[in-house]
Amino acid sequence: MGNGAGKRRQLPPWAMGLAIAPLGFYYGFVSTALPILLRARGVSVGQIAWVSAVGFSPTFWAFLLCPILDVRFSKRTYALFFAGVAAVCLGVSTLLTGNLVAFTAVVTTGCASMVMFGNTHGGWMPDVIEDKHYSQVGGMSNVANLGAAGVFATLAVVLVRTLPAPLAAALLGLTVMAPTVLLFFIPLPKKKRRRASETFSTFFSDLYRVCRRPGCVLGLICFVSPTACFALTNLFSGVGSDFHTPERWVTALNGPGMAIACSLGCVAGIWVCSRFVRRTVYVVSGFGGAAAALALIWTPHVLLFYAAGVLMYDFFTGINYTAFTSLEYEIVGPGNPLASTQFALLSASANLPISYMTAVDGHFHTTHGLTGMLAVDALSSMVVGASLLLVFHRMGVGKRAEVAVAG
Repeated sequence: MGNGAGKRRQLPPWAMGLAIAPLGFYYGFVSTALPILLRARGVSVGQIAWVSAVGFSPTFWAFLLCPILDVRFSKRTYALFFAGVAAVCLGVSTLLTGNLVAFTAVVTTGCASMVMFGNTHGGWMPDVIEDKHYSQVGGMSNVANLGAAGVFATLAVVLVRTLPAPLAAALLGLTVMAPTVLLFFIPLPKKKRRRASETFSTFFSDLYRVCRRPGCVLGLICFVSPTACFALTNLFSGVGSDFHTPERWVTALNGPGMAIACSLGCVAGIWVCSRFVRRTVYVVSGFGGAAAALALIWTPHVLLFYAAGVLMYDFFTGINYTAFTSLEYEIVGPGNPLASTQFALLSASANLPISYMTAVDGHFHTTHGLTGMLAVDALSSMVVGASLLLVFHRMGVGKRAEVAVAG
């Protein structure tokens, strides 16, 4: 599958997933480096949660901008452009930590651009890979996404703390752009690009048609619910003091520690998703995260148990994201005229609970302390997840999905 450009060298499917790394870099900065840098300036956990929620908000509203990704220019052109905008915003934001309003505005703009980059990549993949490779590409995408997030978070904190501010900002921006070289080795789809007027004039009718498919409806139901959203990843680095854990350990655990645990979870998710219904894996992985959150309530609040709980939570996050991405590819499918737009809608629906649960968790930390934050997150995932599995079982969804996967 390609764009017919002779025998042009191209990446194997698993390596195509690694091209999503810039998205991981940016999300790692917002979810881990941001709380550490702001906390060091005396910003409260509640304020950090608010900044994170606003900063991540484009992940559920930027899909409204995504029809442009299906017109005129190639997927590669759009991906390079939006990655560049996000890289500039990330670098500039590190110079603005003393001004929360300006900082939040720039981080949010960068996140919107990175969402566009991610949805360009996501809409690109179903046209150049086969169904049997969905879990493989989904898993490696999240190794790059979640693993890179942890590594970049540590890099960001170290560079901002040790280098002159302008130099640190420039190096971070260049690091975000580095993986985009992989985009030149991914074939472009053969389908004809539509005109902007055609795409936008039929946007709602086309979107309604593709979203009426049973698989899409069930996917949206799963994604918009607070089960398996793993919102605590945005706050763990801001509550290290609650576990009497030094900042260097908080950074290490939520940086490279998260990268390793998430990557192992992503790889495990490839195996799990090849043997079980992807939708079920998505929901059940949330139970593992809930167990980790509850364990942090009942165990001593010291470094050892903080590390064990965070890394266990991150491992199940990796499994969840492999299931999520491969399920997205399955729902979008090849030849979809609104591939990037539908991929964006599915991603937005999953990111919506991350944003509102981050705010809810932060509020409960302010009003009920650490225990309240962990409990509300875990119970939301368990209660809603169990309800969804029961509904799907009564509808016979699992059996039909198994037949489809087997076919």
